[in-house]
Amino acid sequence: MAAAASERQRDFWCIALLVAVATVFFSDVLFVGNNFFRRDLFNYHFPMKSIVREAMLSGEFPFWNRHYSGGQPLAANPAYELFYPPQWLILFGRYPFGFALHIVVHVYAALIGMYLLLRELPLGRPASLFGALSFGMGGFLLGSMPMLPTFFVWALAPIAGWSFVRVLRKPTGTRFVVAAVLAGMQLIIAEPMAILQMWVLIATGVLLLKRSGGLRLAQAIAILIVVGVMSFLIAAVQLIPAIDHARDSVRSRGLSYRTVRSYAMPPARPLELAIPQLFRSWVASSFDRGAPYLLCLYNGVGVAILALAGFLLLARGAGAVAGLAIASYVVAIGDRTPLLHALYSAGVARGIRYPEKFAALGIVAITLFAASIADRLLSGDAKARRAVIVAGVIIVAISLIPAVAGAEWLTGFLIASAALALILMRARLNQRPWLLLALTLVLFDLGLVGNEIVTRMPATYFSPPEAIGAFDEKRSTYALLHRGEWNPETENYKQLGRLLGPWLQRNGLKPLTPATWGFRTALELDYDETALLPTHDLLDAMMKLGNGGFANWAESFGAISNVGYIIDYRAVADVIADARDAEHSRPIRIMRVANPGEYYFPEQIIEARSADDVIAFMRRNGMRRRTAFVAFPPLPIARGNVMRVLETANGAIVDVECQAKALLVATVTRHKYWRATLDDRAVPLLPVNIAYQGLIVPAGRHRVEWHYRNPLVIWGAALSLATLAACALVVVLGRMSPRV
Repeated sequence: MAAAASERQRDFWCIALLVAVATVFFSDVLFVGNNFFRRDLFNYHFPMKSIVREAMLSGEFPFWNRHYSGGQPLAANPAYELFYPPQWLILFGRYPFGFALHIVVHVYAALIGMYLLLRELPLGRPASLFGALSFGMGGFLLGSMPMLPTFFVWALAPIAGWSFVRVLRKPTGTRFVVAAVLAGMQLIIAEPMAILQMWVLIATGVLLLKRSGGLRLAQAIAILIVVGVMSFLIAAVQLIPAIDHARDSVRSRGLSYRTVRSYAMPPARPLELAIPQLFRSWVASSFDRGAPYLLCLYNGVGVAILALAGFLLLARGAGAVAGLAIASYVVAIGDRTPLLHALYSAGVARGIRYPEKFAALGIVAITLFAASIADRLLSGDAKARRAVIVAGVIIVAISLIPAVAGAEWLTGFLIASAALALILMRARLNQRPWLLLALTLVLFDLGLVGNEIVTRMPATYFSPPEAIGAFDEKRSTYALLHRGEWNPETENYKQLGRLLGPWLQRNGLKPLTPATWGFRTALELDYDETALLPTHDLLDAMMKLGNGGFANWAESFGAISNVGYIIDYRAVADVIADARDAEHSRPIRIMRVANPGEYYFPEQIIEARSADDVIAFMRRNGMRRRTAFVAFPPLPIARGNVMRVLETANGAIVDVECQAKALLVATVTRHKYWRATLDDRAVPLLPVNIAYQGLIVPAGRHRVEWHYRNPLVIWGAALSLATLAACALVVVLGRMSPRV
């Protein structure tokens, strides 16, 4: 008993060390006010999670998001991660801190989870520490941070793997529940490609455990099926409405092949397993978009040396790891082999985005494999030592490639890689001083790379930019249209990026950032391809008009989308002439345009049976009056007045008065779950202006009410709560049962 307590205490101190390492690394974020901003973090996730926080604090359940594209479903769209418990940390303290905290907590989870998983396999503490640091502080996980759903799934993968190993070795009710809850949390994230890869790793682990005599294959498969079903039921609150939402979004049409193949991995990129940030130099031109999807693949030179040594040894699991790595590589390089195109043509890969995501499978497998070889080396295995010597020479030689190619390089990395290789080859690592030195070099190696890829900005970056003062204070009565963002390939835009760096994202009010400060936007690009089909029909029509050479495309479509301001980028020369620093730069000009209001009676009604009819009218006549395009014979124009509007998160109360029967237009994206009443009587909603909606109002004074509620969210929540209640009952009964 005392020995077991001592073992647990030592594990506790190892976990405390891992937490301390991450806390020191992110101390500027946790204690000073700096924050994460790179790529999607500030442009996409920061404003989106600000909307979620505001909705959660409003007191009304957030079925609907009014900030984007005339309104879009919120709860049903897993991109918002409303039901993902760790995201609720955004409610803690001021929003920027909560945003940073919920990211850092996932690094803690990755470190602790990987340590527990490796100890459960079982590996010794030093090897488990090495594996946990290599994964949790490695370039792969930290480099996936800008893509939060991918980052979240992989950060939770080790702790989920730990729970699966435990239930496979000793199936009990409590262990079933723990595994199901952790797997269910990942399903709530709904990042299918990462989840698929994690389950492939689990299935591979089951086969390896079977080979070691740990369990019968049929029993293991039955356990995985039960846990999988339970995890789906736990995640039903998100998965059921998400499946329904996918049918209503552009995903139902299938992604274009160009979108599917985007962000494929260059064939040479696996060299980055031994050479961090190689893409910044001579490999950069190999990327389809000039940049990778995963910012880094490097998990430390120790992983590279030990994994290669394991392959040279033909160690247990080498074949499985090699198979996973090769499979992930073939998929990750996209259409550089015929496989992706064949899968797309067969209809299998129409929903896949960013093939490089699949590199994760091989990287995680290799990192686990390297930790097992480290454990073998530390146990004094002579064969492992000889293999490490050969592998160390090879990896250090590979790490010199950038220098030979004349690329700028990190001297510190070369020092760390050479020193660590020397220690692994020559030192007695079972002695504490050598272990501490090796651990220090691992941290130095990973810290150099991590500090470069996890870039931060000061607290002022996350405060409102000066441009906010140019807008009317009644932010809910109009939308912003950023016309400049529809022309990102112009030389002026590229020069602004080089001049202002990350400050262009903030000061340029790039979509979707205005939502952070309470503004609504319209006609913005659907970055994650989850907007409703009517929204895409509207965007397609707008792009067709603009690409056809019509100069006032933004004003025309803005007029039917309640746009009150149009934003453009200023000329670089004008920005420079301000003689201000990047932080206080003014890269945009803001133009006020007349907006009809979110609810209005049109001054002209045009029968338009298709988007092409709308485009043809705009080309001929422009948009000078409040207009409604309808797919039915138009009503005579009647004078009407919107006297009062009271909006809530999921609806609106609109008091109106009109002289005769008239059409009331709502610049709110239509969806099947919208309902309307006129003086408490249900009335039908009609499609208006391609993406929006309206209804017929008789003469007189009336109260019109709109309500949005997705019943599948409610049904899914009931199923999830019932499953969690059953899980709690299983745990309680398990604790009450007599122990033998």
